[in-house]
Amino acid sequence: MASTYDFVIVGGGTAGCLLAHRLSHSPSKPSVLLLEAGSNPTGEFLRAPFHRYWPSVLRPDLDHGYVSEPEPTLGGRTIAYTRGKGLGGSSAVNFGVYLYGSGADYDKWADLVGDASWEWESVKKSFAAIENYEFEGSKEWSHLADPSKNGHGTSGALKIGLPPVLEKGVQPQMEALRDAGDKVNLDPNSGDPVGLSVFPYSYSKEGRTTSAIAHLVDPPSNLTVWTDAAVDKLVFEGTKVTGVVTGDGRQATASKEVVLSGGSIDTPKLLLLNGVGPKDELEALGISVKLDRPGVGKHLKDHVLTFMSVEIDGSANDRYTFESNEALVAEADKLWKQDQSGALSLHHSALWGGFLKHPDITTFPEYKELPEAEKEFLSKASTPHYEFISNCALWPPGAQLTPGNSYMTFVAFLMNPQSEGSVSLRSSSAAEKPVIKLNYLEHAFDKRMMREAVRSTWQKHAHNPTIGPQVGKTLCGPASLSDEDIDAFLRDTASTVWHANGTAKMGRPEDAQTVVDSDFRVVGLQGLRIADLSVCPLTTNNHTQATAYLVGKKAAEKLIAEYDL
Repeated sequence: MASTYDFVIVGGGTAGCLLAHRLSHSPSKPSVLLLEAGSNPTGEFLRAPFHRYWPSVLRPDLDHGYVSEPEPTLGGRTIAYTRGKGLGGSSAVNFGVYLYGSGADYDKWADLVGDASWEWESVKKSFAAIENYEFEGSKEWSHLADPSKNGHGTSGALKIGLPPVLEKGVQPQMEALRDAGDKVNLDPNSGDPVGLSVFPYSYSKEGRTTSAIAHLVDPPSNLTVWTDAAVDKLVFEGTKVTGVVTGDGRQATASKEVVLSGGSIDTPKLLLLNGVGPKDELEALGISVKLDRPGVGKHLKDHVLTFMSVEIDGSANDRYTFESNEALVAEADKLWKQDQSGALSLHHSALWGGFLKHPDITTFPEYKELPEAEKEFLSKASTPHYEFISNCALWPPGAQLTPGNSYMTFVAFLMNPQSEGSVSLRSSSAAEKPVIKLNYLEHAFDKRMMREAVRSTWQKHAHNPTIGPQVGKTLCGPASLSDEDIDAFLRDTASTVWHANGTAKMGRPEDAQTVVDSDFRVVGLQGLRIADLSVCPLTTNNHTQATAYLVGKKAAEKLIAEYDL
């Protein structure tokens, strides 16, 4: 016997938890069921900033454990692709960075899908409604961060802020890059992310705020949550989706809508298993075709990163002195568990970096070969070409340093990727993990831009006149800054930022590759919407946690308006 709800949401991740919260708290109080394949994570220690890079390592049960196919452009390496499992989804296992992206991203999004509600002037109001911004963090270093109180919300459920204290070394490093010519951007969430910034994060004094912590505490009586409830089947009545069935046989019926929010890997997987996708692929696996939608599982895009790390003089920062001393870490762990104070709240709390433009990009042959619309987008003042972050974790993990020294890790990122990957099925069995092809750096522009990002990031740090004299041996980096050595380094080290998107992309209904329209409806079906990063028609210039929250918020806005909730 199926349980009936107004809305059934499949996936309790970043977008799904917010969507469930918004729908269930709307004035008409519709009944909402949220299904999550994983558990309800508990435990305070993972919320400490010190652990921001390692939740899925410390708690492998919070990761679906996906792995890509061998990547030809990366020397045949496979890439471990962390996907959050459990309420909160990837907001429980990501780096916690909270950046909107460029206003130009959303203007382009609106143009691609033919809906002005996706323009920056509209979505910035949605961003403000999501967040509860804490402005006190940067009082002592307002020359490096000074977010506009007019541009941020303080009544949302999601706590966002800046670290109250900068870890030793952060301020002099940022000032060194500023003095070398890079501008400081006091609020990268203003619609223009270009410049150096201390990155806002989804942390508060209590630690990491996941989507579940923000949106599922004390749920109203009209919100039901099923954990350990992986959905295998969609229930159809003709071309209308009316419900779902979990792997263990539980059934739920939606009187209004089913919304998929499983993310850029699991959403296309579920669609394909249920006969929604490229006709030829489905028939080859013996799956009955419900809807021929060739874009399902295609157009996977992702940011690409590579870590670089050098040994530095121990006077530059004191992090290694702390983290290499088990007794100090154990004592700090007690303090964190007691009142969320101490060294676990300080170390790794201040992640800073830059979204930057390359001054010579228009001279690159690879740029000249891009479509005119892409070149125009890249030329906009607020569109960055690459990103770097600094003050990151020791790389490779476990590297041995000279006694008394410390380390500096910086990471280069590709923005605006042109290469496309895919998600497909191995068989018609829901138990099998999907085939993930990332195809990183396959496009000539991506390869060139990533090479330039590595070169620039290395120079800004290791060759800076203030920082450079502190630098000792290379722990992880290219043999030289020649094209050949950087390319070889990338073949060996380039990896994912876990920002997969586009595998059920939003677009205009007349585009054969469109999967959902601008209101999140699956084109060609009734009763089924998608609200996660798989709908993105472009890869926003940010760390995409904030984009996932935006997708959940916009889906809630559209559903509340349509059903007069």
